[in-house]
Amino acid sequence: MVPVDEGTLKRDVKDVQVWRNTLPGMWAWLLQRVSAILTLLFLTLHFFFPYRRPLQFLLLLVVALHASLGIRVLVIDLGANVKTQKALFFACLLLAGFGLFFIWNYLPLGG
Repeated sequence: MVPVDEGTLKRDVKDVQVWRNTLPGMWAWLLQRVSAILTLLFLTLHFFFPYRRPLQFLLLLVVALHASLGIRVLVIDLGANVKTQKALFFACLLLAGFGLFFIWNYLPLGG
């Protein structure tokens, strides 16, 4: 472990055990931030290349992931128990996967 000064929070990122001890809520928070950045990137690319199927798929994937993790935050804000974070995290990932599958296979997307 890295010596820590008073008031400074540091993690040894090379230590595998540090990553294994990261709670699901933190992973969900990180994934939502990454999906927001990817949404902006894919949306910008979509404006320049509007009918590229792989790009449409990636945009839909990150939007579904970001939206489902947003629903998770809403459920927690409405009073869900914090101890259910792991179940909510995986439920939201399943919801995003199901939404992506449904939209991609059953709605016309110009392809």
